[in-house]
Amino acid sequence: MNRDLNEELATRSVELAELSRMTPDDRIARIVWSRIQNDLESKDSLIYGIQYCVSNIYHFIKAQIQENEQTRCVLNSCSELIEHLGWKPEDVLAKDNSKAIFIDYIKEVVAMYTDTRQNHCEDAQCILAMNMIHMVLQDIEYVMNKSPAQEKRLLQALKIAADLRNQMLNIFGYQPANPDTSSEQ
Repeated sequence: MNRDLNEELATRSVELAELSRMTPDDRIARIVWSRIQNDLESKDSLIYGIQYCVSNIYHFIKAQIQENEQTRCVLNSCSELIEHLGWKPEDVLAKDNSKAIFIDYIKEVVAMYTDTRQNHCEDAQCILAMNMIHMVLQDIEYVMNKSPAQEKRLLQALKIAADLRNQMLNIFGYQPANPDTSSEQ
């Protein structure tokens, strides 16, 4: 037992050292993302995880980002993605944990540090939303790889999720990767 405790402490020490070197917004996002992953692992369901992420992206953007044509496109893409995955948008979007994730979880983390400011919290929110869409993309690809029979049906959902990712990068002020230049080398 002592050996296990020492290994755990060594692991935690490495994690804490990594956290201390991060910018405040990255640190906040990393800690909250770890908590989100723990929440998702407790459900142990790929479907729940995808629905959780898409619903919370939708509600975060709807509540926290100023409405304009770009945000309306993101919200439409979320609904379209849900439909292409075979679910009803009204059912999936009825489950809204965005306040807990993007506000409450972040407040709890920020309370541990003195070097954070409001803009760090806003940046952390965007990082968390991007982590969620990346997880959705990975989960769809995982299902496609595990079930070739589903691949054709899920290909459009994967495209919608990739477009959603680029739309989110745009509204958060990041530059989306240009797919035309990524293969040139």
